[in-house]
Amino acid sequence: MAHRLDGRRIAVLVANGFENVELTEPVKALKAAGADVKIVSP
Repeated sequence: MAHRLDGRRIAVLVANGFENVELTEPVKALKAAGADVKIVSP
């Protein structure tokens, strides 16, 4: 099965006070779909 996000670059913006699961679960799903994920935070 082809990954739907192969070749896509996605930035996840993270603010102060986020919950860990609010970051880790979406990032895992994006990576599993083939995306190149970068985390951007202050």
